[in-house]
Amino acid sequence: MKLWLKLWRRKTGQSLSFEELDEWDFWKKLGISEEEFMDVMNEAWRLWRIMPPTEPNLSEKVARIKSLGRLDIVTGRPRKTEQYALKWLKLQKIPYDEYIWVRSSSFKSALNYDVYIDDYPMLADDCMKAGKLLILYDRPWNRGVQDSPHVKRVKNLDEAYKVIKEVLR
Repeated sequence: MKLWLKLWRRKTGQSLSFEELDEWDFWKKLGISEEEFMDVMNEAWRLWRIMPPTEPNLSEKVARIKSLGRLDIVTGRPRKTEQYALKWLKLQKIPYDEYIWVRSSSFKSALNYDVYIDDYPMLADDCMKAGKLLILYDRPWNRGVQDSPHVKRVKNLDEAYKVIKEVLR
């Protein structure tokens, strides 16, 4: 989203901070369509070489989590950005077992996983109903989701590792 914000500023002159993205569909507050939002997102993914990781030492942190068991990348991103996402994962040296595409992020909880790490706020209810654990990667757009036995908020992947390790005990 940080690259999206730069592209949006370049395109419109409107400067937004990361913290202002306080809803999943924040683009509605900008008075733009989902298509306009996705056009900028698609442009951001075409620039995959300069897309920053979500946190420092990302590949090492993901590898540490992967050491605890199977780790798949599950995404509901537009298919046209998939080739860039896969290149980005390779560039960042992100280890994973399988890359899984779903038509929509709302389908993620129907997959056969016990634990999810995601920033998608609507996944929380689905995981609670299914008895699965969502490790919610803290972002402004998901701060309305409360912690529960099935939702644990983390600020980074080091915290996610600790949560998973505790669950495995």
